[in-house]
Amino acid sequence: MKTTIIALVSMFLFAFTCTGDKKENLPLNSLEKEALDLSREAGLKAEDFKDNIDELLTLEMAAQVSGLPANEAEKEHSTIVMESVKYEWKSDRTKKFEISKGNFMDIPLKNLIELSWVKNTTLEQFKHDYHNPTAEELKNAQAAMDDKMNQLIAEGKASKEQTDQANSIAKGSISKFKVEEVPNLGDYSVFVNSGIMGVSTRDLKVFYKGLSFTIQADLSDNIVDNDKKAIETAKLIITQKLQ
Repeated sequence: MKTTIIALVSMFLFAFTCTGDKKENLPLNSLEKEALDLSREAGLKAEDFKDNIDELLTLEMAAQVSGLPANEAEKEHSTIVMESVKYEWKSDRTKKFEISKGNFMDIPLKNLIELSWVKNTTLEQFKHDYHNPTAEELKNAQAAMDDKMNQLIAEGKASKEQTDQANSIAKGSISKFKVEEVPNLGDYSVFVNSGIMGVSTRDLKVFYKGLSFTIQADLSDNIVDNDKKAIETAKLIITQKLQ
């Protein structure tokens, strides 16, 4: 049951991301060509970092930003779905996690800095992907999710109870989605707040010369401090690895 709900939530959120002002989307082949042209001009190609993005964010760089000992860090380099590299340190921090409605438990947190989603794109597409949705886009998204719900029920792939629950979770996730511009970082950068099923995230999305990447810094319970560390990490990557 829980797996089905999660799958349905993913479908509904996908429907949300695929709606909006269609005029803002360039044809895929045109978009890819523009991104490739930009990356060639700048010498920045995501494929150059395939399987080795730990060269973009090294242990030494992460330790410098975090102020934590490099020899106590745990490194996790994943190539599943989208490549990422994460450096973690033990901490005494915990966070309340809602395992069911009104039922919370404390889970241990690690201090971490992570780099992920290194890819080529255009500034136009980047801004389209990471912007605060308009009332019209939210309305269209809800219509798309309602259509998907009715389709799944009609095909016998889900019950109304399941789709209602998944729709409620998806709505909660969409309501938490918020984008904040970050000045003087790369060509264009934003913080993206999102959350689903009680888990909230705040990621720094950076666009620089046809290349985009994501930074997550979770080193304290203070959001402002974490933001500063994420920005510092991004600036190090740009100045030391991309210029």
